[in-house]
Amino acid sequence: MATYHSHHAAVPAAQAHAYRQGLHDQVIGLVMFAASAALWIYPMATHGGAKDAQVNEAVIGAALMFVVGLRMYRGSTWRSDVVIGLAGLWMIASPFVLGLQDAAVDNGSRVLDIAVGSVLATASLISLLILRADRHAADAQHTL
Repeated sequence: MATYHSHHAAVPAAQAHAYRQGLHDQVIGLVMFAASAALWIYPMATHGGAKDAQVNEAVIGAALMFVVGLRMYRGSTWRSDVVIGLAGLWMIASPFVLGLQDAAVDNGSRVLDIAVGSVLATASLISLLILRADRHAADAQHTL
């Protein structure tokens, strides 16, 4: 039987859970909140770009700020991560979908939407993976 030797002490399960929970709720939540705020505030502050894109950004940004704010305040579940991830995917697709409907979408809005959507979708995926790792660690702890 092979033994594993490490120069680092094992991290207690409760401490590892607290770390994953803080990373999930606070750090990832802060990234999501900043992306949502950029999506909501930037078009209003600059008044640049097409109105169709600005309305889309304002509505999605405001809804996301609410969801992310609740997520940071109360902690989150996989449901909030899925909602945020779907909104991120919509923001990636929206310039192209709105463009197909003959709605005006300028390049600045397109770049903002795709960048923010990518950040939101990626942060959501990372958040879901952290939840999964935490659940697996809890299951492993209970089987010991």
